[in-house]
Amino acid sequence: MTTIPTIKQIDKARQKNPWDFGNKILYDLCNDNFCHDQSDKTLTKVLFIGRIYAAAVERRINKKDDINDNFYIETVEPIFRKPELDSRLGKLQKCILSIENIKIILQTHSYLTTELKSITGLEKRSFSSKYLHFHLPELFFIYDSRALSALRSFIKRIPTDLNQILNYKDIDKEYATFYCKCFELKRQIENQHGIILTNRQLDNILIDVANNKTGVNK
Repeated sequence: MTTIPTIKQIDKARQKNPWDFGNKILYDLCNDNFCHDQSDKTLTKVLFIGRIYAAAVERRINKKDDINDNFYIETVEPIFRKPELDSRLGKLQKCILSIENIKIILQTHSYLTTELKSITGLEKRSFSSKYLHFHLPELFFIYDSRALSALRSFIKRIPTDLNQILNYKDIDKEYATFYCKCFELKRQIENQHGIILTNRQLDNILIDVANNKTGVNK
């Protein structure tokens, strides 16, 4: 069962808000420095997105004695420098958000999440979703605990035509489930209201719902 956001919620999500300026800086940063062949630019993207969006990569199981700077330079940056990531992102640049392309989108998210887990010991699905979103905003939905909780207010289960997606190999099923529900919610909003939301605008709705639940004004 799917409950559609109200027109008031949708209109609010499409309006300018105080966070747009800062987000645009991150979008521009990733658009202008899309690839990962220059260490300084890669480190800037990873640090800015991770810390601004409360998903810093340095949070890990075993910190040992290394300081954060060394960890980023010697351990994190080489993960992003691997040609596999840019190869996957390059293919996705030619894609649109569609059922046919969900597989490669989810596999790219899973690839980055798996690589980061190898150096942190933690699931970094939230960071991965946010990092990839700023590179390809119309393909990746932003995953975090607030968005996940708010999404439950609108959609309880994945529709039948998307169920097979959870059987794909090399995906993170938790993010895949969240992704399919976001995809369906966007689709229902378009079907019922004739409004095509961006992924950022959908996130605005979810975060607004989450903030209202906790009494926080965005």
